Amino acid sequence: APAMMRRGPSILLAAAACLAALWVWSIRPLINRLKGDVILPEDIVSVQRGTVEVSLKGQGTVMAKQDVKVTSKPSGILQAVYVKEGDVVKKGQKLGLLKPGRNEFEDFKPVVIYAPVDGTVVKCHADSQDYERDLSERNLSLPRPGTFLEGSYDNTENATCFLRLVNTDTLVIPLYVTEMQVLQLKKGMPAEVEVVSLGSDAEPFPGTITYVSSQIEKSGDRWSDSKGFLVLVELPRADRNILLGVNTNITVPLQKREDVLTIPASALFEKNGKSYVFKYIRGNEATRTEVSTGLANDTTVEITGGLQENDQVLLAPPYGEAW
Repeated sequence: APAMMRRGPSILLAAAACLAALWVWSIRPLINRLKGDVILPEDIVSVQRGTVEVSLKGQGTVMAKQDVKVTSKPSGILQAVYVKEGDVVKKGQKLGLLKPGRNEFEDFKPVVIYAPVDGTVVKCHADSQDYERDLSERNLSLPRPGTFLEGSYDNTENATCFLRLVNTDTLVIPLYVTEMQVLQLKKGMPAEVEVVSLGSDAEPFPGTITYVSSQIEKSGDRWSDSKGFLVLVELPRADRNILLGVNTNITVPLQKREDVLTIPASALFEKNGKSYVFKYIRGNEATRTEVSTGLANDTTVEITGGLQENDQVLLAPPYGEAW
């Protein structure tokens, strides 16, 4: 008896749920059908003139267009550092002093490390091992005197980065796009740059596509191994306070049609390779009408035939319409 009492409420709840579902999906639609109350006012929209725009959207991280890795020609021990992070230096300025050799007993004449370009002094990128260390153990400053630097005479790839010289007058945002997307892009196309940290209400900055790769390559992201075609969007910094490394949303307009007949994308239905709408007549009458379409995006579709301005269509098929 106690078990039956415990099961009683569960059985009642299950029965109530079944009755509710029966009401929502069967009985109420049937009553509405008999009453003629099938097409709801909120499901009716008008064909209007408007604009349809198709854009390519992507995400990227802000980088400096000029970011030069400075290394020493010979391998050796760093004896002096003449600059600090944030200093603005000129090409040919002394950055550091290196004593070639593997130890202090090798008698080689010290070599000056000069700035190869103008720029702002920035510490080198953290390597993969640095990212794995706790913050307190990471190297957050320029190399100190006594540090051994692997030179670039023998192996440029393995040369130790002494510092970077960055020019932030022009920023660049790399994107990696698909084969279908890259075919729609070319140098000189405008782009809108939205800095995520500034919020969605902030006005996007105008940028320009300055490079479109002709071959697929790895994204270079240390967190993934994805591939794509590299596209560079340049953004003049001017007086904008845009920090390096911040995330951005990029929009590149591809096609735009103005003053054309449009309907919401949700009002268009496709079947057997053809496009249809349910054209509203009056009361609860609607007729399935074949239409021809033009430009379309996720929200709006251009109508090129089958409808006229101020015609009304349904956002959902009428009750009983098999689709």
